[in-house]
Amino acid sequence: MIKAVFFDIDGTLISWETRAIPASAYAALDALREKGILCFVATGRSRFEIEAAHLLDGLRFDGYLLNNGQLATDGQGRAYFSTPVDTGDLDRLLQWVDAHGVSCWMVSAGQSAINHTDPAAEKALSDIHTPVPMQGDLRELCRDPVYKFSLFLPPEKLPMALLPHCTKTQWHAFGHDIFSSEGGKEQAFLATLKHFGLEPAECMAFGDSDNDAGMLRAAGIGVAMAAASAGAHAAADFVTRDCNDDGILFALRRFAVL
Repeated sequence: MIKAVFFDIDGTLISWETRAIPASAYAALDALREKGILCFVATGRSRFEIEAAHLLDGLRFDGYLLNNGQLATDGQGRAYFSTPVDTGDLDRLLQWVDAHGVSCWMVSAGQSAINHTDPAAEKALSDIHTPVPMQGDLRELCRDPVYKFSLFLPPEKLPMALLPHCTKTQWHAFGHDIFSSEGGKEQAFLATLKHFGLEPAECMAFGDSDNDAGMLRAAGIGVAMAAASAGAHAAADFVTRDCNDDGILFALRRFAVL
């Protein structure tokens, strides 16, 4: 029996094409809550970013797995899982960014900043309907724990050798998130199960990107969207229809959750 369902946002709840949540997804989430099934967001985004962009207006969730699983909170914003970036890795990254002049977007629990933009960064941010963050000195942001940073480079150009405590995941053709290797959506998912007293077999998860793959494998039922990445498809138990083709509702009915 499914007691909880986890949802990625971009490409899963929100269509890449329409930049909106389809009516069938709203109906599905309302029906889940009516049945007493817990609903969680598992996203690369931050809570303040979600709220500023009004991405999930009209929906209520029992918890939020944020910044690719580096920070997890309950519905009231109380944290129960937190894995910020190692400060040594962060210092080496900032030195590398300064030396190479690349665009870097950095995120803490309550704010984000970008040193400067380039066409790749602007395209990636536009595609996830996120305004260009405040531009400024990233070291000012580092006064608070940093949960992730994004670089807009091909994977082979990422400075992972300088970041021994970090891992990476791709969320856009032009965008990679880099964050603590102790976190990730899978680890936040497992921490959420422990916090809420759930078992993997009681959970269903939806996603469309490589950063969802670990969570899809860990859930009792992992569902990839039709247009998902190859990594998400390989990790999933089932591939549903596209977001715009009522994919969430279709899968929930396919497995008799609704």
